[in-house]
Amino acid sequence: MSNKKHILIVAPYVSFPEEMGMNRFIYLSQMLAEKFDITLVTSNYCHFLKKHRETSPYLDKVNVVLLDEIGYKKNVSIKRIISHHYFCHNFEKFLRNYTKKIDIVYSAYPLIRTNYILGKYKDKKNYKLIIDVQDIWPEAISGAIPFFSTLLGKMLMKPIIQYADKTYSYADALVAVSDTYLKRADVKNLPKELKISVYIGANKIFNKKSTYIKTEKNKLVATYLGTMGGSYDLETIVRAAPLCKEKVQIQFIGTGPHEQFLQKLNNELNGNVSFMGVYPYDTAMELLSQSDVALNALKKSSEQSITNKLSDYICCGLPIVSCQKNPEVEELLSQGGGIQYQPGDYIGLSKALIKLSEDKDVLNNMSRTNLSIAKDKFLRETSYKRIENLINKFI
Repeated sequence: MSNKKHILIVAPYVSFPEEMGMNRFIYLSQMLAEKFDITLVTSNYCHFLKKHRETSPYLDKVNVVLLDEIGYKKNVSIKRIISHHYFCHNFEKFLRNYTKKIDIVYSAYPLIRTNYILGKYKDKKNYKLIIDVQDIWPEAISGAIPFFSTLLGKMLMKPIIQYADKTYSYADALVAVSDTYLKRADVKNLPKELKISVYIGANKIFNKKSTYIKTEKNKLVATYLGTMGGSYDLETIVRAAPLCKEKVQIQFIGTGPHEQFLQKLNNELNGNVSFMGVYPYDTAMELLSQSDVALNALKKSSEQSITNKLSDYICCGLPIVSCQKNPEVEELLSQGGGIQYQPGDYIGLSKALIKLSEDKDVLNNMSRTNLSIAKDKFLRETSYKRIENLINKFI
């Protein structure tokens, strides 16, 4: 029988490498499995691909548990609420009947409900709870549904925010993907050593092309990688494409609930955006790294901070053209690796891309800046050691 301490990692939205994701919790599971006994609990439904997993993915030295979930096709829908309720019901049943001694639970937030359940069972099961904040639900919903940014919408959200506050309060320690999220989640004003922000990051630096090498006859390639969903200002990119088509080729890698709408709009505008589809994570990153510029497009109302895609962009050493209205993101890009345009301003975006296509020295400098930032703050091999050190405080 193993004497290793047992860590339960709970991450309903996890993406496995073959599903176009090198998820934070996959990496943590494998990293921690070198020292601890790890069980990863997730859903049998892949949130990103919107389909059920037919078999349990294999992770070396990690016990993977897939819990049943109904599934849903739209991120903003009643069926998603029902699906998550079903998953949480199965999760509580799993936890209640789990007989193995748990030393630490390391849990992704959202879902709110799974963390609330973990908080309720904490004393009975005698484990420490570390919550890793990936997104600040319910506030993030205002980015996808503008109504919730209105006075009435905020009033309706108040009970859910109180529920979130109660859930955050169960945490013995906090990790977050940005300082913005950490500040929101720290409702108990935890000691400094028990709350850290660690960027999502990447497993390695994808630096296939560290300098801009295209000739004048070739176009600058600008890429958006990720979900085509309600929080993202992708219509602006599609509308900008015809205005800069002589010097810029725009491509999307990924999929999502808004893909059909975007493809229809693109066709109406003579198809200037290439929809590349979905690839395994490493393939997607290799494609991304061959681009000249990365597009970080979020709606003005979005509450997101340092996202997966921003980590991927920086770890490819790509210059970033961004309209994200978040002080932490703007501060990061102001170091020289990114430029800003206004959400919804497709004319401004097209002009910015044309200007970059005409100045390879600026592109090269931006690329070098982001590669330096990536090595310093985004490489998981070093940055995730801070998470392991936090866990060791409780072990």
